[in-house]
Amino acid sequence: MLETGRKFLEYLDCFVVYYSIQLGRCVLFSFVVLAVVLLLRHTCFKNRLFLKGMCWAVFLVIPFVGKLKLFYQSYWMVRLFWWWNHACMKFAWVRYGYLAGMLVTAAVIFIQRRRVKKFVSTMKKQDLNGHDVWVGDFSFTPFTTGLIHNRVVLPRIMAETFLPEDLQLVYLHEQTHIRLGHLWLYFLWDIGRILLWINPFLTICTKTVRQDLEDICDQVTIQKSGRSAYEYGKLLLHSLSLIRAGSSAPGAAFAETKDYQITKKRFTRIAEFRPYKRQRVFAICAGGIVAVIGLFCLIFQNSYPNYIEHKEVLILSEDNEFVEVNDKAALYCAIEIGKNEVMVDQEAMNQIFEEQEIHLDSYFILFGGFIKMPGIGGGGNAVYVESGKEEGRLCLSYQNNDTRFLTLLFKWI
Repeated sequence: MLETGRKFLEYLDCFVVYYSIQLGRCVLFSFVVLAVVLLLRHTCFKNRLFLKGMCWAVFLVIPFVGKLKLFYQSYWMVRLFWWWNHACMKFAWVRYGYLAGMLVTAAVIFIQRRRVKKFVSTMKKQDLNGHDVWVGDFSFTPFTTGLIHNRVVLPRIMAETFLPEDLQLVYLHEQTHIRLGHLWLYFLWDIGRILLWINPFLTICTKTVRQDLEDICDQVTIQKSGRSAYEYGKLLLHSLSLIRAGSSAPGAAFAETKDYQITKKRFTRIAEFRPYKRQRVFAICAGGIVAVIGLFCLIFQNSYPNYIEHKEVLILSEDNEFVEVNDKAALYCAIEIGKNEVMVDQEAMNQIFEEQEIHLDSYFILFGGFIKMPGIGGGGNAVYVESGKEEGRLCLSYQNNDTRFLTLLFKWI
């Protein structure tokens, strides 16, 4: 039992080292990518709402760049990132500190989402022109929640005051968020914030991401509703008059009242609405999806696989020093590795040692195992050989560590 627990802790530590190194690299990448995205938003994509929203999709690939071979094959990348590798491998507080930060961030986000779910659970479902909505008595802005089971939530004052056609427009806005996949994008953004929690600008930019998606939703809603931008803006202004500043809105809002500048910009973009061609927007979205998939493929093609089998046979002295054998072919002829035993030709091994003037009374033969990335691996087996104990061929049994559950699990994560 104690041995199993010790093995588990060893593999857990390898797991934490492996992912803390990767995610730390991703964090440093995220600073550069975020700067580029913000620059594009304020220059090339300033007046192109759909492109402005699509450029955030690049962050979907950032958590996967940590295994790029570039980190080991480029001189400058080694110089820039090796300090992080060293810190994670040498100092437990660094790697476990990163893990703790992820857990705390995840807990905060989970509590926030749980609070929203609890907030909605107190409301009653009502029929709105044939649609199910959840109506609450508090003063808050309309929002949509639920990744699988979506719920459109409205304040009672709006449900009782607005005309049916206006409520239909509000409902269409929230349904547009669902159809465009915005709730899933918010969820994936939160996962990115958890994995890359050291970068505080991702959390700061959450409001900007929501703002861009809100602008896209406004454009699509206006065009799908068939109503004018003036009517849409007028309805938004009416909503602002009903919802007081400091409301407890927990999600994406039809009428955001907290930030005057954001609201002002939103009205400006609504006023500048021009009908768009659906084919063109579809082409932009398709192009963005293809670009993201292409980035994924490019990253995976130039990254280390989950594991690489370690096929080399090594000789280790009792002083824990590796013995370099020049004639690898002779070594592999002298050692035959089976599933449960190792056959060692003592005469052939003695000849190899004599030719290289190696003096060992006993030694270990190491074999098997795998490599996740350079310097990080697991598994492996060993047998102990006493040179002068027996002549001829030795048959040494061993327990294959490469077939253990924890080893297999670590190979594939």
